[in-house]
Order: sequence, then C-alpha cells, then structure tokens
Amino acid sequence: MSTLNLNIKPECRSDLPVKAIQFGEGNFIRCFIDWMLYRMNQKNLFNGRVIAVQPTPRGRTVPVLKNQDCLFTAILHAMENGRVKESFEIINTIADARNPYDNADFEKLKEDFKLPTLEFIFSNTTEAGLVYTKEDLPEEGCVLSFPGKLTQLLYERFKAFKGVENACSISGLSILPCELIEDNGTKLKEIILKHADDWKLGDEFKSYVCEDCVFYNTLVDRVVSGYPKADAERYAKELGYEDALMSTGEEFSFMAIEGSDEISHKLPFAKAGLNVVVAPDITPYRLRKVRILNGAHTSNVPAAFLAGLDTVDEMMTDSVTGPFARSIIYDEIIPAVKLDKGMLTEFADAVVDRFMDPSLHHQLSSILMNCTSKVKARVIPSILDARAAGTHPSKLYFSLAAFFALYKNSDGSSPVTVSRADGKSGQFQDDEYAVKVMAKAWSLYKNSQSSAEDTVSCILSDSKLWGEDLSVKLDVKKIAALTHMVVTQGIKKTMSEC
Repeated sequence: MSTLNLNIKPECRSDLPVKAIQFGEGNFIRCFIDWMLYRMNQKNLFNGRVIAVQPTPRGRTVPVLKNQDCLFTAILHAMENGRVKESFEIINTIADARNPYDNADFEKLKEDFKLPTLEFIFSNTTEAGLVYTKEDLPEEGCVLSFPGKLTQLLYERFKAFKGVENACSISGLSILPCELIEDNGTKLKEIILKHADDWKLGDEFKSYVCEDCVFYNTLVDRVVSGYPKADAERYAKELGYEDALMSTGEEFSFMAIEGSDEISHKLPFAKAGLNVVVAPDITPYRLRKVRILNGAHTSNVPAAFLAGLDTVDEMMTDSVTGPFARSIIYDEIIPAVKLDKGMLTEFADAVVDRFMDPSLHHQLSSILMNCTSKVKARVIPSILDARAAGTHPSKLYFSLAAFFALYKNSDGSSPVTVSRADGKSGQFQDDEYAVKVMAKAWSLYKNSQSSAEDTVSCILSDSKLWGEDLSVKLDVKKIAALTHMVVTQGIKKTMSEC
C-alpha cells in the first residue's frame, strides 16, 4: 500500500506562502493548530502555511514529515446518539519541517525567520519547554531550549529588517505559545528578554521584542490521543494509504486568546466556525481547564498506570480507579478552585464524558510525558489552595504518592521504567533533572515509613524542581504514609483505603 504523499494525493498540493512557524511537530499541535489553520484556509480566511520545528534533540518526526510531503491525516471522534462518529481530513498546512540541531537545517530556519510573509509563531513544547535556562550563545548552531532558540531567531529577523522602511509593520510577529502554564505569552517574553541580556543583544533588539512583537497568553483544549496504533491497519484500508503521522483526537476543541479585536482580525478563527474566544482576561477559562481537565489527568494517571491500565477510558471504567478519579474531581479539585461552582461542575461533567470515549485510546503513557512539570502546574496549585482554605486534600495527597512511586526503581535517566501491577513494565519520558532528584530521593527509602518521609521530604524540598520548598507547606507525614502504603500494599488497595 502506498504511503501518503503528494504523488498519491496531488490535489493536496498547496502553494500558499509561509505565514507561521511552529515550535513542535507532535500530535497535539498538528491536530490542533495545523488543523485550525487548515480549516481557515478552506474558507480563504488565513491563506498561509507553516514551517514545523523540532523542539528537542530526541525528536523523530521531521524525517517522517518530509517523507510524506508534510501531509498527515487528522481523525476526529465524537459520540453521537451513543455511537462513535469519525471524520477524516488530510491536513496540508505544513510547508516544510526543520531539525534545528542539524546546522544546515538551522541555517534554513534562520532564512525562514527573515521571510516578509511571516506573521505568527506558535509553540507546543509542554510545560517543561517554557523555562529559562542560562545558556551560552554558540558561534554556530542553536541553543537547547525553545525560548533560547526563539531569541536567536528573532534576533536574525531583527537584524534583517533593521533600517528597512516600515520595518516594524513588516517584521513584528504575533507570538502565541500553547504550553499549559499561566500567562504563557508573558512568561515567554520575559525569558527572551533574559536571554537578550545574557547575550548582550542590545536595547534596540529588546525594543523590537517589546514594541514590534506581541506575545499572547493562550489556553488550548482538545484531547489528542495521537497515532491510533490499535486501529492503524483498519484506517489504512479505509483511507487507501498508509500514514505514519495520522493523529486521532476528539471533535471538541477550544482556544482562548488574551487580547483585543486586533488578533481576531489577524486570525479569524471564530469567523471560520472554530471554537475560539478572544477576551481581555482568560483566567477563568484557564483555571477551569488546567485544574479540572488537565488536573484530573495528571492526578489520576500515575495510579492508573501503576495499576496496569493503559488508556483513559479504561481508567474511568475500572471499578476502583474510576470512582476515585471522579471523587478527586468533584470532592477536592472543584472545591479548591475559586470560581463559580455551577460553571465548574458543568465543565467537569463534560470532561468526564470526554474521558469515557473509548474510541480515542488515549494512552496513559503519553499523558505521563514530562509529568513533573505537569504536576507542578496542574496539581500542586489545587493542593495549595485547599491547604489555604484549611483542608487536607487526602486524595490529591495520594495522587502525589502514586506519582512519586513511578520513580521507585529509576536509575536516574529518562525514559523512566515502571513496574506495574499487571506484571508488565511501562516507560515514560521526563525532565532529566526531575528524574535525578527522584532517583536520589528513592535511594533514601529503606522499606519503612520513616524512610519514606525522608524520600518525600527530599523531593518536596527541592526548590529548583517546584519553584519553592513544598515540604513546609504540605503534609509530608501523610504523603509519606501513602507512599509507603503504595509500595508495600499495592496501588489499588491503598486507593481503596484512601
């Protein structure tokens, strides 16, 4: 069977100009941003394409994109009258792909950043990607971090247009990071300015970043389960081609952009019928989504993975993990969020229904990727808010214990290998520093509750990991007791007793 490319789908050829560059080439950004731009192109509302950039050295998607002429299939699912409804679209939004860790590709990327048609930057590098790391500016090639690379490339654009008449109207970019952290656009801008100071790029460049470029805070919401491994053969037969990049997601999608009508005119998502809100303050949208949907994922998945389950719908239908997941959402997360409880409950009801969709096959292992930064952004705030209100969120404490238990047998390297209750092992990727901290902490554990306190205290007190010393704010003894129980009694028994 033929592989998806322009030879077999010549009607998918596009000559639209490059108007955006995206840092990230994974399933989510392709099935969300690229899909939305495709939908706008279908209605002649965007009329542009994207350059996709590999965000980390270990990426493997760029060669596959090139092999498929940057085409991929978005497969969207929805439940309709109790049955699964599927739709298929070949997305041709990506014009080319770059691996910036290859010097030749990085030189091409620098030229991409000088294009007069370029208007937008998108990113989806997970919460771990949107951090400041002090880096030396190399004479050749790129730095490791995403904000560092963006600083390098914005500087190339700044130099290319410096002195050009009306340069600010041509060279200024709209930058929309899609990482799920609070004030993501503001934070990205702050990190870029730090790099500009570190590398002595000058006040003129900093003025370009602050005055000509606009950084938008955003919120994105769509469950994208990625490559449908279990159904790939069936889809290939239905579609008539093989697609190594087909990506499965739910039909539901939502985006909130903190801004004015200006960005609505530049990116007329809503005019294209897409569920996108532009508002001067997106805090309520962000809080309900990050705490409830993402918080429910991140607080429940470690335990479900340890229990031997593989997908979110399995987690929700299991007789132990399912009721526990609902209890965390309704009994501990919602009471901790300072928003209208009716609005939160209505959103939570929809989230539970979305989690139950068996057609997505949303893998727990993919949700665990970079889970330390996810716990920091999605779970710890709910725990701290509960503590500030004078309550001890015992189920969220258990979720921390299960999360810590993932690393019990870690050798300090990523991917982390996990021993599960079904007798099988599983793996997930996490930040290198986080894995080392966890491995060091577990070296203190001597099969006793008192040593579990040493382990938990070692993890929670690491200010570099959490941004503060959490050991003085959380109940170390309670979390350690639960951690010891998980190790000695098993995950489901501990969950049941909790």
